[in-house]
Amino acid sequence: MRIRGILAAFAVALSVVLMAGLAQSGADWLRADRPAVTQTERTTTDAAADAGPGTQVQLRSVTFNMCGGYCNKGGTDLLQHVENEITRFAPVHLIMLQEVCYSQFEWFQSKYAGTYEFSFTPLLTNYPSCGQSNCVVNEDSDPNNDDRRCWVGQVLGARGALGPKDEIPLGGESHQIDSSGNPIPLPRTFNALCHDATLTGVPGKVKGCSVHLRAWDDPEGVNDRARSAQAARLASELDEDIDAGKVVVVGGDFNSVPQPHKGPALDSFYRSTAAPGGGIGRFYEADTTDDRDPDGTGPDPALWTMPEPDCVAPSTTCRSGESTLLDLSTLDDDQRNSKIDHLFFSEATTTGTLSGGVYPLYFSDAARTKITYNKADAAKDANGKYLKLSDHAFYRGWSTVTVEP
Repeated sequence: MRIRGILAAFAVALSVVLMAGLAQSGADWLRADRPAVTQTERTTTDAAADAGPGTQVQLRSVTFNMCGGYCNKGGTDLLQHVENEITRFAPVHLIMLQEVCYSQFEWFQSKYAGTYEFSFTPLLTNYPSCGQSNCVVNEDSDPNNDDRRCWVGQVLGARGALGPKDEIPLGGESHQIDSSGNPIPLPRTFNALCHDATLTGVPGKVKGCSVHLRAWDDPEGVNDRARSAQAARLASELDEDIDAGKVVVVGGDFNSVPQPHKGPALDSFYRSTAAPGGGIGRFYEADTTDDRDPDGTGPDPALWTMPEPDCVAPSTTCRSGESTLLDLSTLDDDQRNSKIDHLFFSEATTTGTLSGGVYPLYFSDAARTKITYNKADAAKDANGKYLKLSDHAFYRGWSTVTVEP
């Protein structure tokens, strides 16, 4: 049961001001809330951030669609590579993961016990690609007899302690179709997984959300309309948190590119100042200043998302950024890449404090023991496909926010 309405009346009183799936009600008992943890190893960044109100904090977050089922069959043997990427960017305050099998969620809980708290919400509860051959027991109306090994969904992790779960229903469950207009065999339920978080090194409340919107592009635009409605619903529901003084961070697979002329899905997140076209939102995107020109010497269709002159001075924030999607075709054709994963911050002291980057996680050896960001160094399987951890890139970003009394 969603508790957002119950807590809304107390949001302002409890907030320390910071500036810049499935329909079963039983999903709530997946909460991974634990008592507040004590961080024993503090970095220099943490110590400086604890100086008190009015100090600036570099809020670090990552988002990654790990393709934990389709690409990794629910296995945990390769998750140390995700751990390594998190360590490279330490201290990461918020971790947003998508397409995570429940067995993998449990791995993260165990691996980071005492440093991070993790929470899970399902997108599908009858997903055999998480490694179980038979998920029939999960298809009835009783969630209490579910085999959790058939669950796949979103994960949110906080370096510190998670507050009560706020699952925001996004809709989009009706008429779910694939790119050809055919009904998909395993319909999803779409909830944004959000929590207030008390973060180590950040003296105040921040809210984090991990999200996965509808996939597929169809000729009639059915899925694009659904995604646009889902994004608008999420942005609208977070207005109250922003007005209460919280810094809100939203990361996930939006299945939507940033260009306004290719769809309105992200208009509800981008601010009016984002070039070109602006938006009606209250968020800045981390990777927002890529100015490579896909309409000039680059490939067609575009390898990157925003052509000049839209993303150059005097523009300070753009609807732009590098591709986050890695093609699964045999040739791994770069021309089919696009940016569909996003990391949004509701506040920043200036747009100059925002930064982000995406990192494709290819394997450089057939045994999958080493990661390379360079596809030229990637190993291939017997069919000529590049070996990779996921069909999405690992995306990390940060924003400097100012803590006020």
